[in-house]
Amino acid sequence: MTGSLDTVESLQACRTWRAPECPFPIEWSAAVMEEIRVAAMDALFSVPHGGAEIGGALWGTRSGGCVRILAARPLECEHALGPTFTLSGKDHARLAVLLEDGCPDLRAQGWEPLGWYHSHTRSEVFLSARDVEIHNRYFPDPWHVALVVRPHAMQPMRAGFFFREADGSIHADSSYEEFLLQPVLEPAVGQAVSPAIAPRPAPPEPEPARVPIAAPPAKRSRKWLWWAATALGIAGVFCMLETNAFNDALGDAFKKDWARVFAGDRPPSFALMAYDLNGQLQIHWDGAAEPIRAAEAGTLEITDGSTHTVIALEKRRLKSGTVSYARTGASVDIRLALREPGGKVSEEFTSFLGQASGPLPDAFATGIRLELHDQAVRTDELERAVAGLRGIVRRDQKLRQQNNPR
Repeated sequence: MTGSLDTVESLQACRTWRAPECPFPIEWSAAVMEEIRVAAMDALFSVPHGGAEIGGALWGTRSGGCVRILAARPLECEHALGPTFTLSGKDHARLAVLLEDGCPDLRAQGWEPLGWYHSHTRSEVFLSARDVEIHNRYFPDPWHVALVVRPHAMQPMRAGFFFREADGSIHADSSYEEFLLQPVLEPAVGQAVSPAIAPRPAPPEPEPARVPIAAPPAKRSRKWLWWAATALGIAGVFCMLETNAFNDALGDAFKKDWARVFAGDRPPSFALMAYDLNGQLQIHWDGAAEPIRAAEAGTLEITDGSTHTVIALEKRRLKSGTVSYARTGASVDIRLALREPGGKVSEEFTSFLGQASGPLPDAFATGIRLELHDQAVRTDELERAVAGLRGIVRRDQKLRQQNNPR
């Protein structure tokens, strides 16, 4: 019984966040933060290769110069622009309704919107330019705050608050004080949680409302096969498009739009991903991505249980966009780091989770390997063709200079 009481007390507990630059302390209910943590983790595993991002409004009270967060209400983002928390026109309309006319039960208790929260699954704890735009548009008051959480498959979730300083500016590059969100066990069935901190009061035994995020599939599906085939097809199309000026422009526009959708205001993504093929982990990235083309070299770091493998990637291998790795565990973390001119380093992460879905038919596995080989051959042919064209252009320029001396 003691364990259950301790659990209820931990859910009822409040935490306080302070930073010298913040004009006010921020206090929150542990139960509310646990809702956000669980919802962010569920969304992380709901979509392969990075998961989906979530967000919503923070509600509570202001008293004694303290902002106290007592409830969280999710925004049902339709993710029309990809898995990131990028709002469409419909999402903006829903958020306006949520803040103006929604949550009458919370308003009845004298609570008000204090800010908003959202998760980052592909970047660090910071506010992008689009995030700042949302904050300024819907949360313009000096006491409004933004909470960013960063879920991870193998590490504790990190979080940080953002706010307007005394001069009205927002330090968006990083949180002044990050903190960890550790899991909190839920109370046993029948245990009541204090109504003072329950997001949705519901007699006779109110308990914190769950942020309605779809649970991950019960079984691993083979949808990744479709995604792999699609990625290979797109890569082949881009190789063919390079040979025609009009199609080249069209292909560049498509690639830029893809980067805009999935990377938002952050630097262009490498599209790092991993899937299992008969126990061989297939690690892929976009060899035509701008960061890959600009990189001088790269390093692939693979953490497979207690085994840590580092693979040096020269420029040509970077452009190939694929590495095979014989995994031994069910969970593998992958980091691709690029060394750019001037010494700058950019990086991207992905993870593989779960046991292999069983051996694939030999014919299918052979087909995938042949397709990957053909793609590498096409990439090499394209590189040689580009090098030849550059040589022709240089010779043409020299002839023009010789025929038209100044």
